[in-house]
Amino acid sequence: MKILVVDLTSRTIKERPLSDPLSGGRLLTAQLVTEFVPPKTDPLSPENTLVFAAGALASRGVSTSGRLSVGAKSPLTQGIKESNSGGMAGDSMAQLGYRALVVTGTCPLERPAVLLIDENGVQFKDAAPFLGLGNEATVASLTQAFGQEYVIVSIGPAGEQRYKAAGIAVTDENGKPFRFAARGGLGAVMGSKGLKAILIKRSKRFSSNSDNSRQAVTAFNKFVATSERVKELRNYGTASTVMLTQNLRGLPTNNFSKGEFESAESIGGDSLREMILARGGEGTPTEACMAGCVIQCSNIFADADGKFSVAPMEYETIGLCGSNLGLASLDEIAQINRICNDLGLDTIEVGAALGVMMEAAESVPTPAKYREQLPRFGDGKRAAEIVEGIREGSELGMLAANGVVAAGQALGVTHIPAVKGQAISAYDPRVVKGTGVTYATTPQGADHTAGLTVFIPVDPRDPVKALQLSRNTQLQRASYDALGLCAFNLGATGQRPELVLEMLRKAYGVELPDNWLDELGKNVIRTERFFNKAAGLTSADDRLPEYFTREPLPPSGDVFDVSDEELARFWDNL
Repeated sequence: MKILVVDLTSRTIKERPLSDPLSGGRLLTAQLVTEFVPPKTDPLSPENTLVFAAGALASRGVSTSGRLSVGAKSPLTQGIKESNSGGMAGDSMAQLGYRALVVTGTCPLERPAVLLIDENGVQFKDAAPFLGLGNEATVASLTQAFGQEYVIVSIGPAGEQRYKAAGIAVTDENGKPFRFAARGGLGAVMGSKGLKAILIKRSKRFSSNSDNSRQAVTAFNKFVATSERVKELRNYGTASTVMLTQNLRGLPTNNFSKGEFESAESIGGDSLREMILARGGEGTPTEACMAGCVIQCSNIFADADGKFSVAPMEYETIGLCGSNLGLASLDEIAQINRICNDLGLDTIEVGAALGVMMEAAESVPTPAKYREQLPRFGDGKRAAEIVEGIREGSELGMLAANGVVAAGQALGVTHIPAVKGQAISAYDPRVVKGTGVTYATTPQGADHTAGLTVFIPVDPRDPVKALQLSRNTQLQRASYDALGLCAFNLGATGQRPELVLEMLRKAYGVELPDNWLDELGKNVIRTERFFNKAAGLTSADDRLPEYFTREPLPPSGDVFDVSDEELARFWDNL
C-alpha cells in the first residue's frame, strides 16, 4: 500500500510507501495532518492539507469497511478534524493500491481542478465547466464527461464559497452523491484549494483473501447481519433513535430549550418507514450505502407521488432540522435535507443555526435588518427558503452556511449549542450525559460520532457513569474509525473484539494482543490531542456552554452536572 501526495500549487505527484500496514482511516488522517499542517495555520490557507484515507480492512469484503476518512485542520474548531463517509471511495482507493491521498497547496484561481485517479496514476482536469453546480448536477456532468466507472468525491457551491458548514459528498453504490463527510467544514477546505472533485476508478471486485482470512471475514459479516440492533437499523434506519431519545426526554426541541417534542411520533422511525412503503415508487426503507454492507440502514425517501425526494433521511437531520425547529413534517425536513445535500452542507450545523435564528425571532432583541426575515419555530417553508438562499448569497443564508456560532453571535443569541465552534448533535447533554462528556472532551468538537452513549443500557442521567461510558465509547469509535469500519457494527461487535482482531491477524499475518483495539483508539486520540495542543486549544475548550450546566431542561429538570474538574482530568493517563 502507498500514500499518494498531490501538490496542487506545483501540480506535482509523489508516491511513498505506507510505513505501517495497519495504519488507516482516522489514525492515518491524524498522523498525516500532524505531519503536513502547521498547527496554527489558517484552515483556509494553502498551508492546510486535506487527507483522504481508507481503513486497513478496505477492499477485503468486510461489511462497511470501505468508509472514507477525511482529515484537515477545521475552519470551525480551529483544531484537527476527521469526518468519515460511506460510499464507494474507500474501497476503490484501496483497490488502486492507495491507503491515503494527501492534497497540499492550492490551485491558481484561474485553474480550478478535478483530479482523476486510476490505474495509470493522477490526471488534472479543468474544473471550470463544473463550478457553481450542486452536487447532483456535478456528478451527472462529471459522469457524462468521464464515464460511469468512477467514484466521485465532490463539493457543492457551499464548499466553493468556503462556507464553514460545508461538507464533502461521496457517491454511493448507485453513483449518487448522497454520502457525506459532513462535519467540521472540510468542504470549505477543499474549496479553498480550488478542488471541485476527485474521481477514483471504481472497484469492481474485492481483493482476494486467503482461506483463513476469508473465514474470519465471513464470520464477522454473519455475526453483524444477525444481531438484533442491526435488524432494527435495517428496518427503520437511524430514525429509530427518535423515539428512544424522546422517551428519555432528551430530544432537541426548539433550539435545545426542551427535551420532548409533542409530535415526535410523526417524524420517528415507524412513521418514516410506513410513509416510504405507502408511497412506493422510488422510495425504499432499506438500502446499502456501499457494496457488501450487511447492515443496510440507509433509505430513499419519496414524495407523495412516489418520486425521489431525498436520501438518506437520518436521525441527526430529523433531530436538528425537525424537532429542533419545531417541524412535525417529514416532507418539510426532507426539503431542507435535499437542499443541504445539493449545496454540500452539514445538516447538523445548518439545523442548529436555524434553531438559533428561530429563538432570536421569538425571544431575543435582534438587529432591525434581520427582524422581519427570521423564521419562527414550526415554519418549515421559511427555513427552507433561508437554506435555498445560500445559493444566491442571501445574508441569512450565509449566516446559516457558516454555522451555529456565526448565526448566534450575529443575532445576539446566548444559547448557542456548540463546543469548540461546532454544533452539538441531536442528544441533549443534560439527559444523555455520556454523550455530553464526549461533546466536551473529544478532540473533534461536539461530534456524537466520536463517542455516542445513548444505546448503552444504563441510566443516561448518571454523571458518574457518564465519564466512563464516554471514555469507553470514544476509544471504541476511534479504533473503528481507524479501521474504516462503520460504527453501527458496534451494536453487534462492541463486546466481541476478537472478531475484528481475527480478521486483522489473518489478513496481515501478524500477532496482535487482545487489547490492541483499545491501544489503537488511544493512539488516535493522543495524536489528535497533540495537534490540538500545538494549535492552541487547552482544557478550557473541553467544556459545554454554561447554560447546559445551570438551566434545567424541561420536562425532566436535568442539568449537565459533570464538573469542570472531572472534564479537565478526563484524558489523564491516556
